[in-house]
Amino acid sequence: MFRQQTKIESIVLLRGLAALGVCATHYYIINGDKFSPLIKQLFMSGQLGVSIFFVISGFVLPYSISKINYTIAGFPNFMLKRLLRIEPPYWATIALLFIVGIVPWQSFDIRQLAVNIFHIAPLFKNYNWYSPIFWTLSIEFQYYILLGLFFSPLMRCKPAVSILIICGISVISVLAKLNIRDLVFTHWYDFAAGYIAFMCMTNKIRTQTAIIYLAAFCAIVVWGVSIITGTLPFITVVIILFFNKKPYKPFLFLGNVSYSLYLTHTVVIFFFLKFAKAYLSNQVVLFTLAILFCVCFAALFYTIIEKPVLRRSKKLQ
Repeated sequence: MFRQQTKIESIVLLRGLAALGVCATHYYIINGDKFSPLIKQLFMSGQLGVSIFFVISGFVLPYSISKINYTIAGFPNFMLKRLLRIEPPYWATIALLFIVGIVPWQSFDIRQLAVNIFHIAPLFKNYNWYSPIFWTLSIEFQYYILLGLFFSPLMRCKPAVSILIICGISVISVLAKLNIRDLVFTHWYDFAAGYIAFMCMTNKIRTQTAIIYLAAFCAIVVWGVSIITGTLPFITVVIILFFNKKPYKPFLFLGNVSYSLYLTHTVVIFFFLKFAKAYLSNQVVLFTLAILFCVCFAALFYTIIEKPVLRRSKKLQ
């Protein structure tokens, strides 16, 4: 029996915070002004939001498909639903990059467009992402494919064996010093931590057991990669498992528009700073207004593009 749905309120909170963190990092990078080492570190720590998103995916995807008694026969429909959910807003963002001129029309190349649309830019030496954030969507889709293909066999294993397989893949990657940013296994520790949360939230393992597994696994990641890399998934999972209060409305709102915010924030920050820096010099005011503009545009993008797509994807069984 599944626990009450209120537990998932933690996901909404985490998505909102993660999106804001990524916005802060890209504000610092796009701004180009010099800050003290401490301020720089605070801004750059926002990139940890990407890891939070990966942990969330590691939890949410198996959690959702486990409720429909997923089998490998449902793989095409599973991928279709993910494509319908993720791709139209992504395509709209690519179009936006051309419309506003961040990607010049004169540089248009059908092959460049294709490798971006199909999330395979890293496979081709002379092609790049249109936006520096697009690499994370490639990681997500690699995860979708692997989960869709192997979820059923994993569910036929005993819970401890299933967790050992998922975590074992990450341990091997860590020990092998795998450091290919565009390969899902480089970031597998985040998805593995989310998977442990899924096993706990679906009552396949007890909470105490989940924390023991998680602590042991994250300790290996701390040892093999870094303290932050191993600690952040642990903290994220603890919030998923134990945060059961409904977030304040602003965080609910941010969580709902987090994907639109993630996709569009670099465009908004670029144009905001391009015009606002001529009139404003106070960095606190600049940063605050930049984030507000990002959130407002994300809300518009969500309403026009993402929300209709989300409704349609939910109709697929």
